[in-house]
Amino acid sequence: MFVYVTLQRRRFPFFADLLYAAVLLTLTVLGSIGESHPTRGDSLPGWAVAPVAAYFLVGAASVALFWRYRNPLATLTATLVCTLTYTAFGYENGAALLNPMCALYTVVVIAWRPTTPGGSVRAVRTALIATGVTFTTLAVVTAAHNPFGAIGGSFVLIPGEVAVAFFAGLAVANQRAYVDAIRQRAEDAERSREDEARRRVDAERLRIARELHDVVAHTMSTINLQAGVAVHVSRDSPDLPEPVATALSTIRDASKNGLRELRAILAVLRQADDAEPSAPTAPTPDLDGLPALLDTVRASGLPVTVEITGERCRLPAAVELAAYRIVQESLTNTLRHAGPANATVRIRYGDEDLDVCVTDDGVGAGAGAGAGRGTSVGTESTGSDTLHGSGHGLIGMRERALATGGTLQAHPGPVGGFLVRARLPLGKETA
Repeated sequence: MFVYVTLQRRRFPFFADLLYAAVLLTLTVLGSIGESHPTRGDSLPGWAVAPVAAYFLVGAASVALFWRYRNPLATLTATLVCTLTYTAFGYENGAALLNPMCALYTVVVIAWRPTTPGGSVRAVRTALIATGVTFTTLAVVTAAHNPFGAIGGSFVLIPGEVAVAFFAGLAVANQRAYVDAIRQRAEDAERSREDEARRRVDAERLRIARELHDVVAHTMSTINLQAGVAVHVSRDSPDLPEPVATALSTIRDASKNGLRELRAILAVLRQADDAEPSAPTAPTPDLDGLPALLDTVRASGLPVTVEITGERCRLPAAVELAAYRIVQESLTNTLRHAGPANATVRIRYGDEDLDVCVTDDGVGAGAGAGAGRGTSVGTESTGSDTLHGSGHGLIGMRERALATGGTLQAHPGPVGGFLVRARLPLGKETA
């Protein structure tokens, strides 16, 4: 019973303490009544039969146990005073001894648990002093007023009960300290594993940043440099066809923009240990940058028309970025695989979602067979679907749509060409 109450105290401290005090109140009062009115054996002298008022002292000691964890020393003092007063009147105190023993047990449990080194020594001293005072006072007063003689009756129980209360409290305190130490080691180990995992992620992030810088950035820088030189030379070559000069300018501008975005990505990757990373070197792309993107695509030779429905409004950053990247990747695929074609970008601003649709009327190898554009893709991608295109472009678009809680369709158009449609919700979870 007492073990159950102790275990439940962590969940319901008030009710557990109340139940504990009520059980002790019942046991000690009924036990004291039974000791004052024995049915067999030695009978007590008339003066040793406790009146009803005396049982209030026993009950008060039991009620004080309700506060044993809130103020253990004050509770021990209250139970001792009540029990010693009851004993001093010459009443048999066998049952009443339970109250100070329970209070002493609590003092030892709380005081013996180690905290700081200095605090631990003081706590142990407190527990030992409380044990000695409890034993001495109870033994002296019981021996002086015991109705069965100095060492008769309940006197013989006092050394054993004090020893049980002390060593039981000591055992429980050590067991709890052992459990706390195991829990602390587990928390430290978990924290160490998290730190190690974070360190490895940071190291991998920096490695990727180095590889991007050493391989991709250098290559794009070379392309940009060579294209810039070619554009400069083409100005002094009047015989050079105009489409060639235009293509060189497009290559130079596209590589320059790509380098700018790559620098922003590298800055983010290298912010591995910053609690408050600095601002990126370039703003995150959004739909405000769509006109510049379309100009670059048109300069590359792909006619693009734009149809916007609804009122332009500020969207969550994740939706803005996903929509921009989906349009960018779709037009890039059209340039690569559709052959001679025209593209159309349709954007619809809704109250609950943003609808982005990119279509083309290409008739190239990619348009007919879907090569490289993932025509084996299912009609819609959700959290449980997978795009099976041979390239990573459609997979990346699908992941961006799913990151906002949306869906993506990618398949051949009804009358030829190719269609990519994304629905990006604007709910609170997206923002």
